[in-house]
Amino acid sequence: MRTLFLFALLGACILPAHAEIYRWTDAQGRVHFGERPQQGAERVEVEPQIIQRDDQVRAREANMQRLQEVRSEERAREQKQRAERLQQQKAYCDRLNNELARYDKRIYWYEEDSTGKKVEVSPKRVEEQKMQLQALIRERC
Repeated sequence: MRTLFLFALLGACILPAHAEIYRWTDAQGRVHFGERPQQGAERVEVEPQIIQRDDQVRAREANMQRLQEVRSEERAREQKQRAERLQQQKAYCDRLNNELARYDKRIYWYEEDSTGKKVEVSPKRVEEQKMQLQALIRERC
């Protein structure tokens, strides 16, 4: 029911408005126009005026359309690049946070020396590396 009412209302708005226009001349010889007929008035046919655009206007409109399309493409490309950068940043920060979590889980740290032998890293050095990693996370994440 609402849909039918909506279509009826829309149809009434779309239909062109018709008004009868009358023209008459008064006793002083002045010409008048109105919507209500007067004595001696004649009905005037009014055709809607169609404005033709010249080639320059059409060319400007086409140029504006192309400009809007280019700008829209640029915005889409920038949004895509921004999303990629954010995704890379998130992956980088996740990697750093996972590495930091490893510091809390391990008790002993080992490195290989020049001969390939495992050597325990001092707790002081491990703490320094952990602090460097935390500073990097604060700075970049």
